[in-house]
Amino acid sequence: MRGPVKPVAIGAAALVVATAGFALAATVTVTLGPKGPQPAVVTVEWGDTLSFVNGDSVTHGITSSRDSVGPATLAPGATVGGTETDHAGSYQYRQTGGKSFVGTVVVTATGKVTLVAGKAKVVYGRPVALSGVSSKPGTPVLIEERASGDTSWRPLATVTSAADGTFGDVVTPALSTRLRASIAAGQIRSGVVSVSVEPALSISSTARATKAGRSIPISARLSPASAATRVTLYACSPSTRRWQAIAAKPPGLSGRITFRWTATYGRTLLRTEVERRYAAPGFLPAQSSTIAITATGTPPGGNRPNPSC
Repeated sequence: MRGPVKPVAIGAAALVVATAGFALAATVTVTLGPKGPQPAVVTVEWGDTLSFVNGDSVTHGITSSRDSVGPATLAPGATVGGTETDHAGSYQYRQTGGKSFVGTVVVTATGKVTLVAGKAKVVYGRPVALSGVSSKPGTPVLIEERASGDTSWRPLATVTSAADGTFGDVVTPALSTRLRASIAAGQIRSGVVSVSVEPALSISSTARATKAGRSIPISARLSPASAATRVTLYACSPSTRRWQAIAAKPPGLSGRITFRWTATYGRTLLRTEVERRYAAPGFLPAQSSTIAITATGTPPGGNRPNPSC
């Protein structure tokens, strides 16, 4: 007989969440005797323990095509058992030793599993905490992923629920993705949760103070480099007080982009963006933080505009 299910790879962060009631594993016992197994038909929930005890004065054996039942030989008074992990349905086994009898095991799979993502949107490279509750504590929970563009689900992680049914894991999605959890060997599934990914985008310049009319380099970095076909540089100057697109360039293989910008008088704010039209499949639009460039010189028309954008 197969022993209890052993825990498999536990997630990086087991998060405890509030939980209502959950089903505790039960033990179902079948007694082997001179009139055959009693009861002859037994119903076992997935994850419960199915136990056979020889209540006769002679040795009996158990044979079955299922690994969860036999083969086993039981001396009088002996007991053998294991966790039932067959898929829902029914199967037969045979009691041997003296007259042969046939018994039936009916496996059911009922219960519930939930899955919650700590964030609905995350920046590329950042982790997302997953948590949930299984109605079958102490058994494996399979977490699956269906990333943007995929046509099927793939295994992402297997964790083991705690004694109160809670479980958790931490994942770092490479693309916007959908996630689900399942228990009872995939027979019971949670609802699907979505996590969207936006690329990491930055902006910098070594010329934070310059003279009006000078061309200065503005650097940006996109991660991953494949997250967009172009990155756009935006400026908000004191004269316009509006954000305007200056230029759009494709990222290099390393994700770096260098713009040349002609400084205008006063304090100008700059930022970079991944616009929706340029975002690659599986990525959201993104916006960098803002930097300020101050340019001195002669103000346009001799007037000094408000130095704040």
